[in-house]
Amino acid sequence: MPEDAFDRTPPHASAIVESLRAFGYDLPTALADLVDNSIAAHARHVWLHFEWAGDASTVSVTDDGDGMSAAELVEAMRLGTRGPLAARAPHDLGRFGLGLKTASLSQCRRLTVRSRRASSPVETRCWDLGVIAATDDWRLLRAADVAAEPRFTRLADQPNGTTVLWQQLDRLTRGQDPQSDRHQQRFLERIDGVRSHLGLVFHRLMTGSSAVRLFVNDRAVEPWDPFLENHPATHRLPVDPLRLGGERVPVRAYVLPHISKLSKIEHEAGAGPRGWLAHQGFYVYRRDRLLVAGDWLGFGWTKDEHLKLARIAIDLPNTLDHEWQINVTKSRATPPAALRDDLKRIAERTRAEAKNVYTHRGARLTAPADSSPTNRLWLHLAKHDRLFYRINDEHPLVRRVLESTSDKPAMRALIALVQESIPLQHIGITAAEEPGSQPEPFEGTPAAQVKEVLDELYRTFRSIGCGHDEAIQRLSSHPPFDQFPELLATITPEHPDA
Repeated sequence: MPEDAFDRTPPHASAIVESLRAFGYDLPTALADLVDNSIAAHARHVWLHFEWAGDASTVSVTDDGDGMSAAELVEAMRLGTRGPLAARAPHDLGRFGLGLKTASLSQCRRLTVRSRRASSPVETRCWDLGVIAATDDWRLLRAADVAAEPRFTRLADQPNGTTVLWQQLDRLTRGQDPQSDRHQQRFLERIDGVRSHLGLVFHRLMTGSSAVRLFVNDRAVEPWDPFLENHPATHRLPVDPLRLGGERVPVRAYVLPHISKLSKIEHEAGAGPRGWLAHQGFYVYRRDRLLVAGDWLGFGWTKDEHLKLARIAIDLPNTLDHEWQINVTKSRATPPAALRDDLKRIAERTRAEAKNVYTHRGARLTAPADSSPTNRLWLHLAKHDRLFYRINDEHPLVRRVLESTSDKPAMRALIALVQESIPLQHIGITAAEEPGSQPEPFEGTPAAQVKEVLDELYRTFRSIGCGHDEAIQRLSSHPPFDQFPELLATITPEHPDA
């Protein structure tokens, strides 16, 4: 093509680099992108270090991976080193060739990378946004500044690896006073958020024989398993081997255990970084790296307390990024149309099972729908899209009390008052915020006192014409006495008042 057939319009470096800072990273997702690079470089250990010094604070990420030569480092510092459509190795966690730069510069104005490979010189390159702004040119510096040098000591002690150093943390510590306890505490809280995020995103890669070990300020990051896979009460549904474009996309659903089957420590572990309610939904993995943690992927469902035990894992190869619309920050994925019906079917099945497990305790407070109506102490009545709870007048014990009382108006007034003053909102809020605080029926009640109630109900069934066997059968299906078979076994035909 002749030169006079076109104009060259290269972007202004100072303008484009400031635009690239707005890709949507926050601190945890930016650092997770750097850890991706370390894992892709075959690192077995990655050390993240936060150093508080007010607006002179720094963050560094050091690994013991392959390291880079001068040419490789220069290429790694180039924006857009590889396009999103380029073929990648199976273990490669990258996509756009932007992660190191955009993730880092979203948080800092000076990015320095030092890398070493065994038997090769140490190489250093630096992007300084102040230099780019002053020159409007892509000038990649070949040295670190004096203040950066002490942050490379860990790298100096190993034969190969890389350190990424952030300085001038304008999005994190600009204008903060190094002597301020409040500012320092806020900085420390951000560190805790990073540790939790890394434990979630890389939990699969942090377990097994080839596990990667992550450290934040020399403290090991603990992996968080959102599915409680090792708990015996976790229900694992069969794997659905979906396919897209010739690629296998395994989907496995889990229904986590009811709170009654979890210890306090297990329940806290299951809650994860954002709590039980937030972590329900799909978990999308790409080469065992978590992209989406707990989301219903645009199916129009809200996060419901009754469905918080439903969690579904989707495993993607890195060849389907385009179809799933993986974004630059690797924090969003959109299921392709060809899979939506299958994913919805799997989700609806999982949600139904999760709701059944969650409401198990409630089912024990009321009789099953197919049991005798007179065994139901509480009735659930729907009216005008609202659910009402009413004491069943036909329950034998209620009817016996009503018939025997000398002050029927007062007794009916008491029943009406109980029905209309159930603290439903408080119960719902407490169940959501403190799910372990509500006891099981008769929890902590001495067996003798439970037996007194059981005996009274047994006498009631006998008084309305039930034989011994029928009375025992009705008691055995009457919540909550269906949970006390050992007490039922003590009732014999010779029982008092039988």
